[in-house]
This record gives sequence, C-alpha cells and structure tokens, in this order.
Amino acid sequence: MRFVVIRHAQSANNLLWQQTGDSVGRHHDPELTDLGHRQAALLAQAVADGVLPWDITHIHTSLMTRAVQTSAPLADVLDLPLLGNLDAYETAGPFIEDEEGVRNPHPGASDEALLRVSARLVLPDGAGPEGWYTLPYEAEHESRAERARTLVADLRQRHDDDDVVALLTHGAFFQHLFRAFLGIEQMTGWVTKHNTAISLFADEPLTEEETVTAQAVDWMPHLSPELISE
Repeated sequence: MRFVVIRHAQSANNLLWQQTGDSVGRHHDPELTDLGHRQAALLAQAVADGVLPWDITHIHTSLMTRAVQTSAPLADVLDLPLLGNLDAYETAGPFIEDEEGVRNPHPGASDEALLRVSARLVLPDGAGPEGWYTLPYEAEHESRAERARTLVADLRQRHDDDDVVALLTHGAFFQHLFRAFLGIEQMTGWVTKHNTAISLFADEPLTEEETVTAQAVDWMPHLSPELISE
C-alpha cells in the first residue's frame, strides 16, 4: 500500500501566527487564505500532471474546513470522492479558548457547511447539522499518538495492498502520523511539514518482515519559493 500524506494549505490562523507570532484572535476552524487557495490549486494541478510516482486511488480528509478546502480541488482533478475521516483532525481538535485560557471543544463545521465546500465529500456517520466533533478537548500527548496509530491501522484495513491513499491532514498531527507509519515509539525532534507539503510512505517487503519506507518528507514540487508558507 502507498500513502500520500499532505498538510492543508495556508489557513487564516497560519497567517495570523506568521504576522504576529501569537495565536490571539485565532479561529477555531479557520478557512484558507488567498495564498492557501492558490497553493491548493497548484497542488491539484501538479498531481493531475503526474508529479507523484503513484496514481492516487482514494482521498481521505480531515473534516476541519481548511483541510476540506485543500482536498476539494484534488478530488475534482482526479474525479474521486472525498472521504471525510473523523480521526484526521489537528491535535487538540477544534476548540475555543475563553478569556481565562480554558480550552473548550467545538463541534466543528456542520454537514451543510462542509458539503458547500465540496459536493464530492462523503461524510462519515456522526457528522451532522451540529458538527462532527463530539469528544472532549484533546489535551494528552498519548491520546494524539494513539489516534494516529488507529488512523493508520484503519486505512490499512479499509484499503487493498495495491491502493494509493491520499490523506489530507495537519502539521502537528503529522508528527504523530510520521511515528505511526514508521513504528517509532518516542521521538524528541519535529518533522517540518509546510503548507501543502507532500510526504510519501510505502509498505515494502524489504526483509522477512513488512517494512515501511518514507520516500519523501516535506516535498513541495508544486510551489515556487515565494509561495511556501508554514
């Protein structure tokens, strides 16, 4: 099985941090900036033009709005359904921070709002008029790591060995996904993952046991230097 893991394009929160170095004024579920929409379009066009070593057969996306907005052009150029995934959201989940710094979970965008982004979106059970996120605020590092392991295992179970699965997700959660794909229990460093950067993972029988190779990390062949953002 092959995996094409992509971070969403630049969001309003990303731009806020770039401009101020702070998250004051952040939105719980930001949309893409103008640059973000351009990055998403360039990503889709590059994939359509054959930049990847494999042909994507399935697309999964986080249900955070910025991820759906990034994956929608990709689904359009590949003429594929867009599979909403309840486990692919950013670490902590959607949340609102009150004046005292307490973080409270937010249910995320409604099914109607998400389907306005892409009619190709296939919503999972649990995503409805009131949103899709029903869990407490995800504070613990280990719960995030376990979610990543669960997501990777679920993708392997749902798809065939010859499938190429694209996953639209987030920068901080990618740290846990990277470890989950490679079977790393502890890691002290941070893996850079720019907006719309691509990472490629392949299940390879290189030894007597199944081995996963990371064939690319933070790869951005579709972006010129001035269009790269964090």
